Amino acid sequence: MSPSKRLRPVQQVADSREKAAAKQFGDSQRSLNGHKGKLDELRQYHQEYMGRFQKAMKSGISSVQLQEYRAFIAKLNEAIRQQEQVVASSQQDRSNKQNNWKKKHTRVMALDKVVGRYKKEEAKKADKKEQSEADERSQRPRGSH
Repeated sequence: MSPSKRLRPVQQVADSREKAAAKQFGDSQRSLNGHKGKLDELRQYHQEYMGRFQKAMKSGISSVQLQEYRAFIAKLNEAIRQQEQVVASSQQDRSNKQNNWKKKHTRVMALDKVVGRYKKEEAKKADKKEQSEADERSQRPRGSH
């Protein structure tokens, strides 16, 4: 069996692993985008709520209402802090998955290069053999079989 054919199963496994890594990388990117979107929403809601709080302060509010605003703002701040941690963790996961995919992609490219080189060598050998056989046939006398 030719070297290029012997490497074909290895090439197929590497290709399959690279595709799986690419899918994981894509999934982690989508997850990160979702987490960032939720963080943006929380920040925007915080900003809007702070605007309402400022208006309420100008128009005058009771101490109970002030405590309720402050408690809710504290909860919002905590939710934002937690979501920032989720985003940071998700960014790290995406980075790890990207690095994993890059390694697998590099391996596939290297294998493709090796197989391509083997195929060129095999084609050259086949051409030489064919040329040699053609030369041999042309050297034989024509009526002697």
